[in-house]
Amino acid sequence: MFHIIDTHIHSTFSWDSEMKVEDIVSMAKEKKIYHIGLAEHLDFHSNHKKSYMFFDYENCMGKINKVKNDFVNLSAGIEAGEPYLYIDEYEKYLEGKKFDFIMGSVHWIEDLSPVEDRYFLKFKKIEDAYKIYFEEEYKLIRYGNFDVAPHLTLVHRNGKKFEKEFSYQKYKKEIDDILKLLIQKNIALEINCSGLRMAAEDFIPDKEIIKAYTDMGGNLITVGSDSHRYNQLFFGIEKAYKLLEELNVKELTVFKERKPIKIPLKDEKSAEI
Repeated sequence: MFHIIDTHIHSTFSWDSEMKVEDIVSMAKEKKIYHIGLAEHLDFHSNHKKSYMFFDYENCMGKINKVKNDFVNLSAGIEAGEPYLYIDEYEKYLEGKKFDFIMGSVHWIEDLSPVEDRYFLKFKKIEDAYKIYFEEEYKLIRYGNFDVAPHLTLVHRNGKKFEKEFSYQKYKKEIDDILKLLIQKNIALEINCSGLRMAAEDFIPDKEIIKAYTDMGGNLITVGSDSHRYNQLFFGIEKAYKLLEELNVKELTVFKERKPIKIPLKDEKSAEI
């Protein structure tokens, strides 16, 4: 029996989600989910001021503490967009705040998002769209000061419409550099399920990249549905577990007070968090 964990969920405390925290907890209990993590958006990009201004830390933490009486294995996190570009604002924001985990993401490259068609159409060579994204991802991880790297190949979630030949081997140098840095920085790799329901039709990152990470000795892995809508909640998680079992991954990682805790992938005995 799998210990099902989904640590990339957005509630109404994210500007683009419709799911209430109470509903998320209720659905987790109903589906016998072992552990959930709320990762609310915190973007500093000028095109995302709504997100930065929208997040209500005090009310969010109050709500989480309240529902924890009903669902103890709930971790409170944020998904910070481009913290490496807004270091002063980001580090000042973190002062005096307590999160179980922080994700670091590249949601914007200059004035475009790498999930939009417009981003890809501005390049003469589609490979450049991917390589520039990977360059920004590398800069993000080099800065660090976060715990989880979600959707590492986010550029391919929609980019598959333009880059049919994407593979780990094609972008091996760029991806290997990122994976090595993740391991060096002790930042967890997330298996993001959102690509299964979008153009990529695959995990973000995919099996070959996950295997490359584990072959390098990487052992901090999280799994997330990246859900914003009720019909996305926990989507693809069990499929991700089967893939990880196939890759002989024995443990997943959750965070408490920004410290990693290993949870057996498959175990009859519940682990204390």
